[in-house]
Amino acid sequence: MKERLKDYLEHGEEVLWSGKPENFDTADKTHKSYYTRRSIIVAIISVAIIVAYLYTAISTGAGIKYGVVVVLVAVAIYALVSPVLDIKKMRKCEYVLTNEKILLVTPSDVRSVKLSSIPTAKVFTDEDGHKSLLCGPDAESLPAFKLRIATLTGAIMNQDTNMCDRFVLYAVNDMDGLKKAAAGYLTIT
Repeated sequence: MKERLKDYLEHGEEVLWSGKPENFDTADKTHKSYYTRRSIIVAIISVAIIVAYLYTAISTGAGIKYGVVVVLVAVAIYALVSPVLDIKKMRKCEYVLTNEKILLVTPSDVRSVKLSSIPTAKVFTDEDGHKSLLCGPDAESLPAFKLRIATLTGAIMNQDTNMCDRFVLYAVNDMDGLKKAAAGYLTIT
């Protein structure tokens, strides 16, 4: 990881702490009803779109283009499995705190936010006991079931103030270590 981070660290910047998401169940109490609702909605919308296409193709005499049906089914399947793909990506994330910023290291990229741009930071514990770091006012107002995807999204900055509206580290495996390392650099409540 250190080799990968060297391109993202500035001169004199040092790593104070690193961690990762702790083990979590994909469909734990916090997320199960959300995933169930989402899957039902995606399935209903997908079936409705496919039926509408088939009805329109038949009623207008245009004929069914099976390539279109295959594409519609593929999009529906991807929409159904995308939360599982996000979880797989989430499990490979690493969190890093330096003396200047917080970084989210994913398998495909590195996202960061400067500590000086974070107006608020607090620890949130969901009903499954996972402790997440919520940075910025928008992060603090998110429902618990949106914290995973908010983590993968990276920092959302306010364009007018250049301050962090949202940056989330979901289910930090060593929250006490992060808070200790952040002392003097970032106030975490």
